[in-house]
Amino acid sequence: MPNKLMTMLGGFVLAASAIGSAVAGNPIIKEHFTADPATLVHDGVVYLYVGHDEAKEDGDFFVLREWSIYSSDNLKDWTLEGAFPRTEFDWAKGDTAWAAQATERDGKFYWYVTVLNDDPDPKKQGFAIGVAVSDDPVNGWKDAIGGPLITPDMTESPEFMAPEPWDNIDPTVFIDDDGQAYLYWGNTHLYYARLKDNMIELDSEIHKVDINNMPGTFTEAPWLHKYQDKYYLTFAMNYPEELAYAVSDSPEGPWEYQGLIMDVLPDSGTSHQAVLEFEEQWYLVYHTAALPTGGNYRRSVSIEHLEYDEDGSILKITPTASGIHYDAKQLQAFSNKEFLTYQGEGDVVVAGEKENYSQLWHLQSLRGEKNTVSFQPEASPGFYLVSENGELTVSKHDGTDRFIANATFKQVEGLANSEWSSYHLVDKPEVYLVLHEGSLKLSKASSDIEKEAATFRASAP
Repeated sequence: MPNKLMTMLGGFVLAASAIGSAVAGNPIIKEHFTADPATLVHDGVVYLYVGHDEAKEDGDFFVLREWSIYSSDNLKDWTLEGAFPRTEFDWAKGDTAWAAQATERDGKFYWYVTVLNDDPDPKKQGFAIGVAVSDDPVNGWKDAIGGPLITPDMTESPEFMAPEPWDNIDPTVFIDDDGQAYLYWGNTHLYYARLKDNMIELDSEIHKVDINNMPGTFTEAPWLHKYQDKYYLTFAMNYPEELAYAVSDSPEGPWEYQGLIMDVLPDSGTSHQAVLEFEEQWYLVYHTAALPTGGNYRRSVSIEHLEYDEDGSILKITPTASGIHYDAKQLQAFSNKEFLTYQGEGDVVVAGEKENYSQLWHLQSLRGEKNTVSFQPEASPGFYLVSENGELTVSKHDGTDRFIANATFKQVEGLANSEWSSYHLVDKPEVYLVLHEGSLKLSKASSDIEKEAATFRASAP
Protein backbone atom coordinates (compact mmCIF):
# COMPACT_ATOMS: atom_id res chain seq x y z
CA MET A 1 0.00 0.00 0.00
CA PRO A 2 1.44 3.39 -0.93
CA ASN A 3 2.58 5.63 1.92
CA LYS A 4 0.37 8.63 2.33
CA LEU A 5 1.44 12.24 2.33
CA MET A 6 -0.84 14.07 4.70
CA THR A 7 -1.07 17.73 5.61
CA MET A 8 -0.63 19.09 9.10
CA LEU A 9 -1.96 22.45 10.19
CA GLY A 10 0.62 25.23 10.18
CA GLY A 11 0.30 28.30 12.37
CA PHE A 12 1.31 30.95 9.86
CA VAL A 13 2.20 31.60 6.24
CA LEU A 14 5.92 31.50 5.47
CA ALA A 15 7.75 33.64 2.97
CA ALA A 16 8.19 32.17 -0.48
CA SER A 17 11.54 30.87 -1.70
CA ALA A 18 12.56 29.54 -5.05
CA ILE A 19 13.82 26.02 -5.60
CA GLY A 20 17.26 25.94 -7.12
CA SER A 21 18.90 23.43 -9.36
CA ALA A 22 20.44 20.20 -8.14
CA VAL A 23 22.02 20.38 -4.71
CA ALA A 24 23.98 17.88 -2.72
CA GLY A 25 23.35 16.50 0.71
CA ASN A 26 23.72 13.12 2.34
CA PRO A 27 25.41 10.80 1.60
CA ILE A 28 28.54 12.92 1.19
CA ILE A 29 30.30 10.29 -0.94
CA LYS A 30 28.17 9.26 -3.90
CA GLU A 31 30.68 7.88 -6.42
CA HIS A 32 30.91 4.50 -4.73
CA PHE A 33 29.82 2.69 -1.60
CA THR A 34 31.71 3.60 1.57
CA ALA A 35 31.54 2.39 5.16
CA ASP A 36 33.08 2.56 8.63
CA PRO A 37 34.21 6.22 8.48
CA ALA A 38 37.15 7.61 10.44
CA THR A 39 38.40 11.19 10.36
CA LEU A 40 41.70 12.97 10.92
CA VAL A 41 42.34 16.73 10.87
CA HIS A 42 45.77 17.83 9.62
CA ASP A 43 46.85 21.33 8.54
CA GLY A 44 43.26 22.55 8.24
CA VAL A 45 42.15 19.61 6.09
CA VAL A 46 39.84 16.79 7.13
CA TYR A 47 40.91 13.37 5.90
CA LEU A 48 38.19 10.75 5.69
CA TYR A 49 39.22 7.10 5.78
CA VAL A 50 36.54 4.61 4.72
CA GLY A 51 36.14 1.03 3.68
CA HIS A 52 35.18 0.61 0.02
CA ASP A 53 32.11 -1.66 -0.13
CA GLU A 54 32.17 -3.69 -3.35
CA ALA A 55 29.55 -6.38 -2.72
CA LYS A 56 27.12 -6.98 -5.57
CA GLU A 57 23.55 -5.84 -5.21
CA ASP A 58 22.47 -9.40 -4.36
CA GLY A 59 25.58 -10.07 -2.24
CA ASP A 60 25.22 -11.76 1.11
CA PHE A 61 28.40 -10.58 2.88
CA PHE A 62 30.95 -7.79 3.04
CA VAL A 63 33.44 -7.36 0.19
CA LEU A 64 36.10 -4.76 1.01
CA ARG A 65 39.34 -4.99 -0.95
CA GLU A 66 40.67 -1.57 0.02
CA TRP A 67 40.27 1.53 2.09
CA SER A 68 39.63 4.86 0.35
CA ILE A 69 40.99 8.23 1.47
CA TYR A 70 39.09 11.47 0.88
CA SER A 71 39.93 15.04 1.84
CA SER A 72 38.00 18.26 2.33
CA ASP A 73 38.71 21.70 3.74
CA ASN A 74 35.02 22.59 4.11
CA LEU A 75 33.20 19.27 4.75
CA LYS A 76 31.21 19.91 1.58
CA ASP A 77 33.53 19.21 -1.33
CA TRP A 78 35.31 15.86 -1.03
CA THR A 79 38.26 14.73 -3.15
CA LEU A 80 39.23 11.10 -3.56
CA GLU A 81 42.95 11.18 -2.76
CA GLY A 82 43.73 7.51 -3.17
CA ALA A 83 43.25 3.99 -1.91
CA PHE A 84 45.16 1.60 0.33
CA PRO A 85 44.77 -2.11 -0.54
CA ARG A 86 44.23 -4.84 2.02
CA THR A 87 47.05 -6.74 0.29
CA GLU A 88 49.60 -4.36 1.83
CA PHE A 89 49.21 -6.62 4.86
CA ASP A 90 50.55 -9.80 3.27
CA TRP A 91 49.93 -11.80 6.45
CA ALA A 92 46.18 -11.26 6.02
CA LYS A 93 43.69 -12.77 3.58
CA GLY A 94 40.38 -12.16 1.86
CA ASP A 95 38.43 -9.04 0.99
CA THR A 96 38.55 -7.93 4.61
CA ALA A 97 39.52 -4.25 4.66
CA TRP A 98 37.20 -3.70 7.59
CA ALA A 99 36.92 -0.74 9.96
CA ALA A 100 40.08 1.30 10.56
CA GLN A 101 41.25 4.61 12.01
CA ALA A 102 44.29 6.82 11.37
CA THR A 103 45.96 9.23 13.77
CA GLU A 104 49.00 11.51 13.83
CA ARG A 105 51.85 11.64 16.32
CA ASP A 106 55.20 13.44 16.17
CA GLY A 107 54.99 14.04 12.43
CA LYS A 108 54.09 10.48 11.55
CA PHE A 109 50.74 8.91 10.74
CA TYR A 110 49.51 5.58 12.06
CA TRP A 111 46.59 3.67 10.58
CA TYR A 112 45.06 0.87 12.67
CA VAL A 113 43.11 -1.60 10.54
CA THR A 114 40.93 -4.70 10.79
CA VAL A 115 41.85 -7.64 8.54
CA LEU A 116 41.45 -11.43 8.57
CA ASN A 117 44.63 -13.08 9.83
CA ASP A 118 46.13 -15.80 7.60
CA ASP A 119 48.13 -17.71 10.19
CA PRO A 120 48.71 -21.49 10.23
CA ASP A 121 48.30 -21.49 14.00
CA PRO A 122 44.58 -22.19 14.66
CA LYS A 123 44.72 -20.07 17.82
CA LYS A 124 45.68 -17.02 15.77
CA GLN A 125 43.16 -17.51 12.97
CA GLY A 126 40.39 -14.96 12.85
CA PHE A 127 40.17 -11.20 12.58
CA ALA A 128 43.18 -9.25 13.76
CA ILE A 129 44.38 -5.67 14.04
CA GLY A 130 47.33 -4.38 12.05
CA VAL A 131 48.98 -0.98 11.83
CA ALA A 132 50.42 0.95 8.90
CA VAL A 133 52.73 3.95 9.10
CA SER A 134 53.45 6.88 6.79
CA ASP A 135 54.95 10.36 6.72
CA ASP A 136 51.85 11.60 4.90
CA PRO A 137 48.11 11.23 5.59
CA VAL A 138 47.49 9.97 2.04
CA ASN A 139 50.59 8.47 0.45
CA GLY A 140 53.36 6.12 1.44
CA TRP A 141 51.48 3.80 3.78
CA LYS A 142 53.39 0.63 4.71
CA ASP A 143 52.80 -2.21 7.13
CA ALA A 144 54.58 -0.99 10.26
CA ILE A 145 55.45 -4.30 11.92
CA GLY A 146 55.08 -7.00 9.27
CA GLY A 147 52.39 -8.80 11.23
CA PRO A 148 49.37 -8.19 13.43
CA LEU A 149 49.39 -6.04 16.54
CA ILE A 150 46.39 -7.87 18.03
CA THR A 151 45.62 -11.54 17.29
CA PRO A 152 42.75 -13.80 18.39
CA ASP A 153 44.89 -15.71 20.88
CA MET A 154 45.42 -12.49 22.86
CA THR A 155 41.74 -12.23 23.87
CA GLU A 156 39.03 -14.62 25.01
CA SER A 157 36.52 -14.56 22.18
CA PRO A 158 32.89 -15.64 22.56
CA GLU A 159 32.41 -19.35 21.82
CA PHE A 160 29.88 -18.68 19.06
CA MET A 161 32.58 -16.95 16.99
CA ALA A 162 34.68 -20.09 16.42
CA PRO A 163 36.64 -21.00 14.34
CA GLU A 164 37.54 -17.49 13.04
CA PRO A 165 36.53 -15.07 15.80
CA TRP A 166 35.79 -11.44 15.05
CA ASP A 167 35.97 -9.89 18.51
CA ASN A 168 39.26 -8.15 17.58
CA ILE A 169 37.89 -5.64 15.07
CA ASP A 170 37.11 -1.92 14.81
CA PRO A 171 40.25 -0.33 16.31
CA THR A 172 40.10 3.26 17.50
CA VAL A 173 43.04 5.21 18.89
CA PHE A 174 42.97 8.15 21.29
CA ILE A 175 45.92 10.25 22.47
CA ASP A 176 45.25 12.00 25.78
CA ASP A 177 46.48 15.44 26.78
CA ASP A 178 49.40 13.91 28.68
CA GLY A 179 50.58 12.09 25.54
CA GLN A 180 49.42 8.61 26.56
CA ALA A 181 47.87 6.75 23.63
CA TYR A 182 45.07 4.23 24.03
CA LEU A 183 43.80 1.59 21.63
CA TYR A 184 40.17 0.50 22.00
CA TRP A 185 38.55 -2.18 19.86
CA GLY A 186 36.08 -5.03 19.89
CA ASN A 187 32.92 -6.79 18.85
CA THR A 188 30.63 -8.25 21.53
CA HIS A 189 33.57 -7.77 23.92
CA LEU A 190 35.10 -4.31 24.30
CA TYR A 191 38.85 -4.12 24.93
CA TYR A 192 41.54 -1.51 25.47
CA ALA A 193 45.29 -1.32 26.00
CA ARG A 194 47.78 1.48 26.34
CA LEU A 195 50.22 2.02 23.47
CA LYS A 196 53.92 2.79 23.71
CA ASP A 197 55.16 6.11 22.39
CA ASN A 198 56.20 4.36 19.16
CA MET A 199 52.48 3.63 18.54
CA ILE A 200 53.18 0.12 17.23
CA GLU A 201 53.53 -1.80 20.50
CA LEU A 202 51.22 -2.36 23.45
CA ASP A 203 52.32 -0.85 26.75
CA SER A 204 49.91 -2.69 29.03
CA GLU A 205 47.89 -5.83 29.34
CA ILE A 206 44.63 -6.02 27.43
CA HIS A 207 41.65 -4.99 29.55
CA LYS A 208 38.08 -6.15 28.95
CA VAL A 209 35.70 -3.24 29.46
CA ASP A 210 32.17 -3.14 30.82
CA ILE A 211 29.79 -0.23 30.26
CA ASN A 212 27.80 0.32 33.42
CA ASN A 213 23.99 0.54 33.36
CA MET A 214 23.73 -0.15 29.62
CA PRO A 215 20.22 -1.36 28.70
CA GLY A 216 21.45 -3.68 25.97
CA THR A 217 24.69 -5.16 24.71
CA PHE A 218 27.85 -3.66 23.28
CA THR A 219 28.28 -4.65 19.64
CA GLU A 220 31.18 -2.80 17.98
CA ALA A 221 32.52 0.52 16.60
CA PRO A 222 34.10 2.17 19.66
CA TRP A 223 35.35 5.75 19.25
CA LEU A 224 36.89 7.95 21.96
CA HIS A 225 36.93 11.72 22.19
CA LYS A 226 37.19 14.34 24.90
CA TYR A 227 34.82 17.24 25.46
CA GLN A 228 35.54 19.74 28.21
CA ASP A 229 36.75 17.60 31.14
CA LYS A 230 34.94 14.38 30.21
CA TYR A 231 35.87 11.40 28.06
CA TYR A 232 33.22 10.12 25.66
CA LEU A 233 32.99 6.59 24.30
CA THR A 234 30.60 6.27 21.37
CA PHE A 235 29.76 2.82 20.04
CA ALA A 236 27.22 0.60 18.30
CA MET A 237 24.96 -1.50 20.51
CA ASN A 238 22.43 -4.31 19.96
CA TYR A 239 21.54 -5.59 16.47
CA PRO A 240 20.34 -4.11 14.21
CA GLU A 241 22.70 -1.55 15.60
CA GLU A 242 21.95 1.70 17.37
CA LEU A 243 24.57 4.32 18.19
CA ALA A 244 25.03 5.13 21.86
CA TYR A 245 27.56 6.71 24.20
CA ALA A 246 29.09 6.47 27.64
CA VAL A 247 31.07 8.97 29.71
CA SER A 248 34.01 8.69 32.10
CA ASP A 249 36.46 10.86 34.02
CA SER A 250 39.32 8.77 32.59
CA PRO A 251 40.11 7.19 29.21
CA GLU A 252 40.48 3.91 31.14
CA GLY A 253 36.96 4.09 32.60
CA PRO A 254 34.82 3.23 34.42
CA TRP A 255 32.25 4.04 31.74
CA GLU A 256 28.68 5.06 32.52
CA TYR A 257 26.05 4.61 29.84
CA GLN A 258 24.34 7.88 28.87
CA GLY A 259 21.89 7.12 26.08
CA LEU A 260 21.30 6.73 22.36
CA ILE A 261 22.75 9.03 19.74
CA MET A 262 21.05 7.50 16.70
CA ASP A 263 18.37 4.87 16.10
CA VAL A 264 18.58 1.83 13.83
CA LEU A 265 19.12 2.84 10.20
CA PRO A 266 16.87 1.57 7.39
CA ASP A 267 18.37 -1.30 5.34
CA SER A 268 21.63 -1.33 7.32
CA GLY A 269 22.11 -3.73 10.19
CA THR A 270 25.45 -2.14 11.05
CA SER A 271 26.21 1.35 12.24
CA HIS A 272 29.64 2.92 12.58
CA GLN A 273 30.58 6.46 13.55
CA ALA A 274 33.39 8.95 13.87
CA VAL A 275 33.16 12.03 16.07
CA LEU A 276 34.84 15.00 14.44
CA GLU A 277 35.80 18.41 15.81
CA PHE A 278 36.61 20.85 13.01
CA GLU A 279 36.86 24.63 13.19
CA GLU A 280 35.27 24.66 16.66
CA GLN A 281 32.24 22.67 15.53
CA TRP A 282 31.36 19.05 16.27
CA TYR A 283 30.07 16.49 13.79
CA LEU A 284 28.98 12.87 13.64
CA VAL A 285 30.17 11.00 10.56
CA TYR A 286 28.39 7.69 10.01
CA HIS A 287 27.25 5.27 7.34
CA THR A 288 23.79 4.48 5.99
CA ALA A 289 22.30 2.51 3.11
CA ALA A 290 20.90 5.63 1.43
CA LEU A 291 22.54 5.40 -2.00
CA PRO A 292 20.51 3.73 -4.77
CA THR A 293 20.79 -0.09 -4.46
CA GLY A 294 22.41 0.37 -1.06
CA GLY A 295 22.00 -2.13 1.73
CA ASN A 296 23.78 -4.09 4.44
CA TYR A 297 26.88 -4.61 2.30
CA ARG A 298 26.64 -1.47 0.14
CA ARG A 299 26.80 1.43 2.56
CA SER A 300 27.40 5.16 2.21
CA VAL A 301 28.93 7.79 4.49
CA SER A 302 26.93 10.77 5.74
CA ILE A 303 27.48 13.62 8.20
CA GLU A 304 25.39 15.53 10.75
CA HIS A 305 25.95 18.24 13.31
CA LEU A 306 26.66 16.90 16.80
CA GLU A 307 25.42 19.09 19.64
CA TYR A 308 25.95 18.99 23.39
CA ASP A 309 23.42 20.09 25.98
CA GLU A 310 24.50 22.42 28.77
CA ASP A 311 25.23 19.44 31.02
CA GLY A 312 27.48 17.86 28.38
CA SER A 313 25.00 15.26 27.19
CA ILE A 314 24.88 14.59 23.45
CA LEU A 315 21.58 15.46 21.81
CA LYS A 316 20.06 12.61 19.84
CA ILE A 317 20.65 12.88 16.10
CA THR A 318 18.23 12.20 13.26
CA PRO A 319 19.79 11.12 9.96
CA THR A 320 18.90 13.72 7.33
CA ALA A 321 18.87 14.01 3.57
CA SER A 322 20.11 17.62 3.67
CA GLY A 323 23.14 17.03 5.88
CA ILE A 324 25.09 19.99 7.25
CA HIS A 325 25.25 22.40 4.29
CA TYR A 326 21.70 22.55 2.96
CA ASP A 327 18.48 23.67 4.58
CA ALA A 328 15.41 21.49 4.40
CA LYS A 329 12.16 23.13 3.35
CA GLN A 330 8.55 23.06 4.35
CA LEU A 331 6.00 22.58 1.59
CA GLN A 332 2.86 24.61 2.14
CA ALA A 333 -0.41 24.05 0.33
CA PHE A 334 -2.10 27.16 -1.12
CA SER A 335 -5.59 25.73 -0.70
CA ASN A 336 -5.55 25.40 3.09
CA LYS A 337 -2.17 26.82 4.15
CA GLU A 338 -1.20 23.50 5.74
CA PHE A 339 2.22 21.83 5.48
CA LEU A 340 2.85 18.55 3.71
CA THR A 341 3.93 15.88 6.17
CA TYR A 342 5.41 12.49 5.36
CA GLN A 343 3.91 10.12 7.91
CA GLY A 344 5.95 7.04 7.02
CA GLU A 345 4.79 4.40 9.47
CA GLY A 346 2.94 6.94 11.47
CA ASP A 347 5.75 7.98 13.82
CA VAL A 348 6.65 11.65 14.28
CA VAL A 349 10.41 12.16 14.28
CA VAL A 350 11.68 14.86 16.65
CA ALA A 351 15.33 15.97 17.03
CA GLY A 352 16.02 17.37 20.47
CA GLU A 353 12.29 18.08 20.77
CA LYS A 354 12.85 21.18 18.68
CA GLU A 355 11.87 20.24 15.14
CA ASN A 356 9.26 18.05 13.56
CA TYR A 357 11.27 16.36 10.82
CA SER A 358 8.14 14.88 9.25
CA GLN A 359 7.30 18.34 7.85
CA LEU A 360 10.72 18.89 6.28
CA TRP A 361 11.84 18.04 2.75
CA HIS A 362 15.18 17.99 0.97
CA LEU A 363 14.74 19.41 -2.52
CA GLN A 364 17.17 18.00 -5.06
CA SER A 365 16.71 17.39 -8.76
CA LEU A 366 17.67 13.84 -9.70
CA ARG A 367 18.05 15.01 -13.29
CA GLY A 368 19.93 18.18 -12.46
CA GLU A 369 17.97 20.15 -15.04
CA LYS A 370 16.92 23.75 -14.53
CA ASN A 371 13.58 24.25 -12.77
CA THR A 372 13.23 20.58 -11.90
CA VAL A 373 13.05 19.13 -8.42
CA SER A 374 12.80 15.82 -6.59
CA PHE A 375 11.41 15.55 -3.08
CA GLN A 376 13.12 13.59 -0.29
CA PRO A 377 11.56 13.46 3.17
CA GLU A 378 14.28 15.00 5.33
CA ALA A 379 14.32 12.12 7.80
CA SER A 380 14.33 9.42 5.08
CA PRO A 381 17.56 9.86 3.10
CA GLY A 382 17.49 7.97 -0.19
CA PHE A 383 13.68 7.86 -0.36
CA TYR A 384 11.76 10.04 -2.81
CA LEU A 385 8.28 11.13 -3.71
CA VAL A 386 7.65 9.05 -6.83
CA SER A 387 4.91 8.01 -9.24
CA GLU A 388 4.42 4.24 -9.23
CA ASN A 389 1.77 2.94 -11.62
CA GLY A 390 0.05 6.30 -11.50
CA GLU A 391 -0.05 6.39 -7.70
CA LEU A 392 2.02 8.72 -5.55
CA THR A 393 4.21 7.10 -2.91
CA VAL A 394 7.56 7.44 -1.16
CA SER A 395 10.07 4.79 -2.22
CA LYS A 396 13.79 4.08 -2.10
CA HIS A 397 15.70 5.18 -5.20
CA ASP A 398 16.46 1.98 -7.13
CA GLY A 399 19.07 3.53 -9.44
CA THR A 400 17.05 3.19 -12.64
CA ASP A 401 16.31 5.86 -15.24
CA ARG A 402 12.65 5.02 -14.85
CA PHE A 403 12.74 5.92 -11.16
CA ILE A 404 14.54 9.19 -11.91
CA ALA A 405 11.89 10.14 -14.47
CA ASN A 406 9.03 9.28 -12.12
CA ALA A 407 10.61 11.13 -9.19
CA THR A 408 11.48 14.35 -11.04
CA PHE A 409 9.00 17.22 -11.23
CA LYS A 410 9.00 20.42 -13.23
CA GLN A 411 8.54 23.57 -11.18
CA VAL A 412 6.23 26.06 -12.91
CA GLU A 413 4.42 29.24 -11.94
CA GLY A 414 1.66 28.50 -9.46
CA LEU A 415 -1.60 27.68 -11.23
CA ALA A 416 -3.57 29.66 -8.63
CA ASN A 417 -0.99 32.26 -7.61
CA SER A 418 2.03 33.39 -9.59
CA GLU A 419 4.08 33.92 -6.41
CA TRP A 420 3.69 30.25 -5.53
CA SER A 421 4.60 27.15 -7.55
CA SER A 422 3.04 24.10 -9.11
CA TYR A 423 4.79 20.83 -9.93
CA HIS A 424 4.08 18.39 -12.73
CA LEU A 425 5.87 15.19 -13.65
CA VAL A 426 8.76 16.15 -15.89
CA ASP A 427 7.72 13.72 -18.62
CA LYS A 428 3.96 14.14 -18.11
CA PRO A 429 3.22 17.87 -18.07
CA GLU A 430 -0.50 17.28 -17.64
CA VAL A 431 -0.06 15.43 -14.32
CA TYR A 432 0.40 17.65 -11.25
CA LEU A 433 0.91 17.22 -7.56
CA VAL A 434 -2.55 17.94 -6.17
CA LEU A 435 -3.88 18.02 -2.63
CA HIS A 436 -7.08 15.98 -2.45
CA GLU A 437 -9.00 15.32 0.76
CA GLY A 438 -5.91 15.80 2.88
CA SER A 439 -3.63 13.57 0.81
CA LEU A 440 -1.18 14.43 -1.93
CA LYS A 441 -2.01 12.78 -5.24
CA LEU A 442 -1.22 12.94 -8.95
CA SER A 443 -3.95 14.47 -11.06
CA LYS A 444 -4.83 16.88 -13.81
CA ALA A 445 -5.65 20.40 -12.66
CA SER A 446 -8.38 21.93 -14.80
CA SER A 447 -10.89 23.67 -12.55
CA ASP A 448 -10.14 26.63 -10.33
CA ILE A 449 -10.47 24.42 -7.25
CA GLU A 450 -8.04 21.89 -8.73
CA LYS A 451 -5.59 24.65 -9.61
CA GLU A 452 -5.67 25.90 -6.02
CA ALA A 453 -5.08 22.33 -4.84
CA ALA A 454 -2.07 22.09 -7.19
CA THR A 455 -0.36 25.21 -5.88
CA PHE A 456 2.36 25.11 -3.20
CA ARG A 457 5.42 26.92 -1.98
CA ALA A 458 8.67 25.79 -0.47
CA SER A 459 10.06 27.89 2.34
CA ALA A 460 12.34 27.77 5.31
CA PRO A 461 10.78 26.36 8.49
